[in-house]
Amino acid sequence: MNYEKFFRMNHEPFANVPDTRFFFQSKQHKMALLRLVHAAEKMRGFGLLVGEVGTGKTTVARKLLSYLSSNKDYKAGLIVLTHENFTEKWLFERIARMIGITDLEKLMEDPMNRITRQLLKLDKSGKKTIIMIDEANKISDARVIEQIRGFLNLELKDRRIVTFILIGVPELEKHLNKNESITQRIATRAYLKALSIEQTEGYIKHRLNVAGADIGIFTANAMEVIFDYSGGKPRLINTICDNALLDAAYLEQLPVNRNMVEEVCESLGLKRQLTSYRREL
Repeated sequence: MNYEKFFRMNHEPFANVPDTRFFFQSKQHKMALLRLVHAAEKMRGFGLLVGEVGTGKTTVARKLLSYLSSNKDYKAGLIVLTHENFTEKWLFERIARMIGITDLEKLMEDPMNRITRQLLKLDKSGKKTIIMIDEANKISDARVIEQIRGFLNLELKDRRIVTFILIGVPELEKHLNKNESITQRIATRAYLKALSIEQTEGYIKHRLNVAGADIGIFTANAMEVIFDYSGGKPRLINTICDNALLDAAYLEQLPVNRNMVEEVCESLGLKRQLTSYRREL
């Protein structure tokens, strides 16, 4: 069932894929983006974006990538690690493709040298190379971490020729801490945590507004229940709201109230993550 038609929406407001149109500028998300943009603009070499599962890291990363990709001064790309057992060769090949190396047959004969030469060409043409790695917590092999550290040594007299931005859950920092040399090179860290009750309400209204919907679809009590079950994590907020809107459209019942959200959360098998509502001071 297409509930967007029932609610007269222009877009799907709570899809489970990152969409930069719906980027919610909470204080922490804006600050995270600001720090990462600064690391890219100033070519600081190494930046981290860390947060628990579902706190919006990928959305921030896609927002950053969108900004960098639209700017002719950057050569930026995003590598998403979908598995843990990848090799140095796999990483070298992904980076090589991202920066424009098309002939990969002889890459592994001297990967650092070939990639470095290409990075120097990009720098000479006025491009700042930014390599973003999402789900970087999957990098547990010390040899791969050491290769990234090796890239951080690439610099000219007055500037670096590549900046890495790693995105992942807190486990990422545990892996990096095993290599003191790389941890000392972290120029900026941005942390994301769950949203507060006020931010959760603002997040829901923001996404409804971007979708062209009435921001009053959910009652205040319904949004408190959403916060309670989601723990303020955007990914879970999206799942709950999406299902609640589907039920409301099917039942042709408005507004979405507390009981409807409770039923949705029960059907999803969710448990209350919070027992009291935290209001920001």
